[in-house]
Amino acid sequence: ESGCLTGDALLQDARTGRRISIKELAQRNSHEPLEVIALNEEFQLGGHTLVKAFYSGRKQVFELQTRSGRRIKASANHPFLKLEGWTALESLKIGDRIAIPRKLQIQKPDNPLSKDELILLAHLIGDGCILPKQPYHYTSADLENIEIVNKTADQLFGIKGKVIQQENWWHTYLKCPFQLTHGRKHPITEWYDQLGLERVRSYAKKVPNGVFRCDNDRIALFLRHLWATDGNISWKKLKGRKPAGAIYYASSSQALTEQVQHLLCRLGIQSTIRLVAQGKYRNNFHLHIQGTESQLQFLTKVGCHGERGAIIPEMAKALRDIVANPNTDVIPKEAWRYFIEPAMKANKLSWRGLFRQMSQQFSSSIYKNGISRDRLNRINEILKDDHLTKLSNSDIVWDEIVNLAALGEEDVYDATIEGVHNFVANDVIVHNSIEQDADIVAFIYRPEYYDILEDEEGQSLKGIAEVIVAKHRHGALKTVRLRFTDEFARFSDLDDPDFGNLPSDTFESPQSNIITRPSKMNDDEDIPF
Repeated sequence: ESGCLTGDALLQDARTGRRISIKELAQRNSHEPLEVIALNEEFQLGGHTLVKAFYSGRKQVFELQTRSGRRIKASANHPFLKLEGWTALESLKIGDRIAIPRKLQIQKPDNPLSKDELILLAHLIGDGCILPKQPYHYTSADLENIEIVNKTADQLFGIKGKVIQQENWWHTYLKCPFQLTHGRKHPITEWYDQLGLERVRSYAKKVPNGVFRCDNDRIALFLRHLWATDGNISWKKLKGRKPAGAIYYASSSQALTEQVQHLLCRLGIQSTIRLVAQGKYRNNFHLHIQGTESQLQFLTKVGCHGERGAIIPEMAKALRDIVANPNTDVIPKEAWRYFIEPAMKANKLSWRGLFRQMSQQFSSSIYKNGISRDRLNRINEILKDDHLTKLSNSDIVWDEIVNLAALGEEDVYDATIEGVHNFVANDVIVHNSIEQDADIVAFIYRPEYYDILEDEEGQSLKGIAEVIVAKHRHGALKTVRLRFTDEFARFSDLDDPDFGNLPSDTFESPQSNIITRPSKMNDDEDIPF
């Protein structure tokens, strides 16, 4: 039976970058093929054809959460990719590592938002107050931010921002440039409506879909100005250690934080979401960029507008002098057994022989730890194994499961992807449907066929068959026990009084002029039931 996802699981149009829920895909009137991001046999991500998405009924669902902060809700039998292969959620445990994308590449972003729109939008999402029946305004302690908001608001909508200075910050009020009469809206209201954005408080803010349809340069521009609002770039001083870079974005909106994480993944920058409790106030969500490589990528590709970005040249220089810690991106420890050991045997090498060629001391504790890509590449210089090459060059990050929680029953959906049979949902790689859009999936199980002649209680299973209804789009799931007569391929109820009373020749007839020849259909050794 196929596993399923809840309707809010987000897939991505591989051509434009637009994010679409699986429920929306299932309900669309057009079923034209759509390219979504999926993983091929070489562990590379790319566009693959989604043939169909469909409703699969109601099921008990569970929320899976990873250390990086990815969250996805799925049925117990939905498969996720471990190093050993596809594994149903019900067989996963905390500490297991599953595949998530390293980078999401889009084929042809159509850039529906101008650069000025992206700049203004980033600032208003971060520190703007755009609420119904309230004056629209923006607040910042950085005058450079106030100036760029006023400049873009004027260029886009003719709005002349009115700046008011407080103790150590400024407000700029974005008053409508014309008289609001019946049928006319504030230009920012009109703009938000076009973007599909609601005018809400900070904890409910989101990034509109238009941003996801932008190319990487424009996404970096958007993030550069968003970081100028609620982002942080500073030195973290630790006792007895060299200062470390602290780069994070803070928001009370979990949805917004997850969207920013997705945008960073578009740029190939890995990040981690952490919940920060605020006591009696709303929780905050901090999106951290950790590790020398990711921090350098952020500082060089994204950066930060205004005063907060002044530290970037100094920090980037310091990070370049630091030896990167490879433990932030490791391949699960199972790689030693499942990939490296078979490659060694093919090369007729022992563990000690392998480590001797690497000029390293062998230790039996290697099985207890994951392996960095750099180390795997050095091993593969000796073993020259195609599987190891695929693994070390993959588009995958192996993310640790930190929580699995039951949520109750919900409507669930599935999809069929041509060829590769998987897709990326909520930035997690998941398996797709195995039965496409079937209304019913049923199996016939005959223990006797497999030489199982008794059940666990010692009861005879001779002549017993089970019809297992594993999926029923419009009804219940059930297993029905029947009697089976193999010589006649006949099923009947267990309490059928006529069972076994078939005539010795079921084709006998009083019509002597009819000749019945034996069927050639079942000449195979195995009875097809």
